Amino acid sequence: MIRALLREPLLQFVVLSAALFGLFHVVDSNKSDTPARIVISSTRIANLADGFARTWQRQPSREELQGLVDDDVRDEVFYREGRTAGLDRDDVIIRRRVRQKMEFLAEDISAPDPTDAQLAAFLASNAARFATDERLSFHHVFLSATRHAGTIDRDSRRLADVLADAGADAEARSLGDPFLLGDEFHAVSQNEIASLFGDGFAKRLTTTAQGRWQGPIPSSFGQHFVYVSERMPGSVPPLDAVRPAVLREWANARRLEAERKLYETLRARYDIVVEMPKARSAQAETGQ
Repeated sequence: MIRALLREPLLQFVVLSAALFGLFHVVDSNKSDTPARIVISSTRIANLADGFARTWQRQPSREELQGLVDDDVRDEVFYREGRTAGLDRDDVIIRRRVRQKMEFLAEDISAPDPTDAQLAAFLASNAARFATDERLSFHHVFLSATRHAGTIDRDSRRLADVLADAGADAEARSLGDPFLLGDEFHAVSQNEIASLFGDGFAKRLTTTAQGRWQGPIPSSFGQHFVYVSERMPGSVPPLDAVRPAVLREWANARRLEAERKLYETLRARYDIVVEMPKARSAQAETGQ
């Protein structure tokens, strides 16, 4: 019965709400006109740079070193606030673990389900993420690299002359070699073309003119002369067709934004002092 009670959504909501209320009560109660001080000493910065150098076998650039310092400040802010909120009581006291707990709280804060209007707006403003690929319909004449070993370039030139005046109805099988995957392809995406013919072939086809024979276009099989008969541009699908993906991306964007706002609010409570070592700074600039 206790287990069943613990699984009740209402009880879980009450517990989570109480935890969040407690967290922000602690944050509010610790506000002061004079912010607490966080000092990132020159020794600490040297240690950060040394750790970077051991990992990447070079000294960090100035921007990379500043990124290490910013991340260390972020660690310390979340660590202090998490410790004040008592989040370290059930775990080994590790700063990054406490920081993760604070970030998880930010994620919980951003958890309410979106409306269809919010998802539709997100889809419209991020259309490129969800748009379908362009699709092509084409047929081709194939020259096998195996059958034309040593003569494929000469044979390709001859075939190019034949196809120069040919239309879409040119008989592929009589002009070239049999192709295992067939001669005609309808409404295939670039990814599908790449999986069949290779990336190079697929990229060439994206710029191939429609309505005339083009080639030769090489693949791992040999040479191809291609006739693109139709291009179907990509489009943004309706919300119902991509709802799970939009919901996932929307939730992730909300989580990142909530985490950013929480960090900025907490960081503002501290006076950050960064004692950048002059020698290390000079080394960082020369290491760019």
